[in-house]
Amino acid sequence: MEDKSFSSGSHSYKKSELDGECYCYCGLPSPRRTSWTRLNPRRRFHGCGRYREGSKCQYFKWVDRKFSDRATNVILELLEG
Repeated sequence: MEDKSFSSGSHSYKKSELDGECYCYCGLPSPRRTSWTRLNPRRRFHGCGRYREGSKCQYFKWVDRKFSDRATNVILELLEG
């Protein structure tokens, strides 16, 4: 598949992202992960596939919007049991 770059306002992305695939600046597939930090519990994001190896790529992109403060508190309360 041919990757073509597009630009829309402040966002730029490859055609492959439109097809559901996401690649980091290294050119590697960027897996979707889930954040479990207190500030962003259960938020999904894409990041460099080599971030644990100390990659300097710095690719990061949220998949979904930030939860409201109330929703974040409910999720944290449920996690804490």
